[in-house]
Amino acid sequence: MPKPAQLWAPIGSVVLVAPGAGAHPGVKPAVDKVQELWPAAVVTVVDETVTALAGTGLDPEPAACVVVHQDGLRTSVAVVAGREVIAGGLATGGTRGLAQAVVEHLRAEHRLDAGLEQAWAAVVHGGVFAPSSTVPGPGPVYGAMITEDRVFPPQPGKVTLSPAELRAVVAPAYQPVMGLVEQVLCEAPPETIRQATAGGLLLTGPHVPGAEDHLTDLTGLSARRVVEPKAGFHRPQVLLDGVARLLAEKPPAPVIAEHCIDLSGKLQLLEKLGLRPPRDLNADDR
Repeated sequence: MPKPAQLWAPIGSVVLVAPGAGAHPGVKPAVDKVQELWPAAVVTVVDETVTALAGTGLDPEPAACVVVHQDGLRTSVAVVAGREVIAGGLATGGTRGLAQAVVEHLRAEHRLDAGLEQAWAAVVHGGVFAPSSTVPGPGPVYGAMITEDRVFPPQPGKVTLSPAELRAVVAPAYQPVMGLVEQVLCEAPPETIRQATAGGLLLTGPHVPGAEDHLTDLTGLSARRVVEPKAGFHRPQVLLDGVARLLAEKPPAPVIAEHCIDLSGKLQLLEKLGLRPPRDLNADDR
């Protein structure tokens, strides 16, 4: 396994990471655009669950497992065995969906208009499934109070949501994920199912603290969560590391276009300046 400082993409390669790899409708237009802009590039398309598994750097990697990769808009669930997706699916929502559920709850139950960032901070640090590792307890969510009076500007307000209240709002979003886990396991061959059950769930991306325990309770499978760096929401480091490792293990061979350089003009100039003897027109071209 290469060290982090040794991970880089070879010159002349383009890697597209997408859910469902080639099955995603946005992959072909992206490949066509890359090949139009950079005809000599070697284009590789990899599934994001495979990339996430490679990016975790597990040693050894499980023979098979169920990767649950979450980003801002969706959650990819796939049975991965031997760096190949055996069965997979998508659940919409992602971290934005969790935050939006809290925003709607605050408006409906507490008459507080809060932003997505405030709501996401409440999900991460509010002890939904487990206490926060950085914040000792749930903090207030700040926003503007919703009133019927439209003459005056809205007054600032704040609400502190208990872990139990947050869990009641956030937990339903994990039901589709549980359904996908069951679906992909049913679609895999029996031997792969046995290996994936032993490998358990691998949670990558910005999952909230304790999500692995919650999914274990729902699915009955052991789960572990790979914590993204602090800026993981904006910079998916596990995917970047995964791409680098995949390329380091099997680097593509860039196509180098051969260019024929015409030196006749420069040679004629050297002849005129007397820096090169004149060419014998009767001699064979060399």
